[in-house]
Amino acid sequence: MKQPQRKYVVGVIAIFMGIVSLPCCVEPFTPHVKKYSDLLVVDGTLTDEPGSQVVTVSRTSDYSEAEFLPENGCVVTILDDQGNIYPFNGKGDGKYVAEFYQGDLKYGRAYMLRVIAGSGDVYESDYQVLKPAPPIDSVTARYETKVTAENTRGLKGYQFFVNTSDPTNNTRYYRWSAEETWEYHAPYEVVFMWDGTLHFFSFPDNRSTCWKTSDIPAIYTATTRDMSEDRLTNVKLSFVSTGSERLKWRYSLLVTEYSLSAESYEFWNGLEKQTQKTGGLYEAQPYMIEGNISCVSTPDEVVLGFFCVSGVSKKRIFVGPAPDPVYEMVCNLDKIGPRNPIEDYPESAYPVYLTGTLLPGGGYAMAASERRCFDCLERGGTNVKPDFWED
Repeated sequence: MKQPQRKYVVGVIAIFMGIVSLPCCVEPFTPHVKKYSDLLVVDGTLTDEPGSQVVTVSRTSDYSEAEFLPENGCVVTILDDQGNIYPFNGKGDGKYVAEFYQGDLKYGRAYMLRVIAGSGDVYESDYQVLKPAPPIDSVTARYETKVTAENTRGLKGYQFFVNTSDPTNNTRYYRWSAEETWEYHAPYEVVFMWDGTLHFFSFPDNRSTCWKTSDIPAIYTATTRDMSEDRLTNVKLSFVSTGSERLKWRYSLLVTEYSLSAESYEFWNGLEKQTQKTGGLYEAQPYMIEGNISCVSTPDEVVLGFFCVSGVSKKRIFVGPAPDPVYEMVCNLDKIGPRNPIEDYPESAYPVYLTGTLLPGGGYAMAASERRCFDCLERGGTNVKPDFWED
């Protein structure tokens, strides 16, 4: 029986032997990788956390027209080794969601993912055993200067680390993800608003202080399989520099730890090497990383992706403001006066927000700026302080 084709394609390498001297310019090379177009991609991690769990199903696009191609209309289920079935509901954009409650998933049980595509083809993962993740011992931060190829003089900022251990010596394989939240401010207070008529104006709620949350698109893995003790110290995570506004006020990092199987670790560690550690010509080159999804109805079909089952634990840290000057958003003021009347602003710029400084002889000195310089919501965050926030 042929083995199903289970791969995760990270890169295609073309190696050219020999050097040819040309009297003119070198033409750009575009690789032809059609064999990797229109492949099914399945991405899902089942954790022991109650709440929504998401599986994403998509198709690969052509190399020359890279885009996300969701695969809708699938039947997605998770099955355990006791015969229980957990159905997922399609939510569009290739996402399938199921709600899990405390006690639904059991440590020591094995779970597999099944996807039935609209074509009728059936895709299944290997069974993965759910094991708990030990509590994170600590997340620490060190203020330092980091030299990079792009900035040889160095960038100042906070380097984050995670420390963890399992006294039972049962985890051994770890992955971490990180989510950042930072506070930011609008530099100016609005006093007037122009929309064809000049008004005294104030926002109905706080628009001076906001918070923004974002996933850090990085993979961090480590293993203690060659150590006598299941303990990891100062595993390097993300670095946030003073080159962004994140460290101007207050910054928080939420670290999530995942317990992995040996197979899951090899997959995630391979992705980490490809996405974060690939260097120059003589560094490790991209290669094919094997996943655990196969097409049981057509064993020769190549399928991309990995279904992972993990216990999780979390820990949060706060830092800031940075001890050194931090990048600040540029907000130029446009002074309003006889030579620059407010009436010159077109309707497309409405509403125009303005500062207002009371003059000794009466009246106001006014200046306009971009809306984002008055209203922090214009920059995509929220003005509702997160429940976890510590000032």
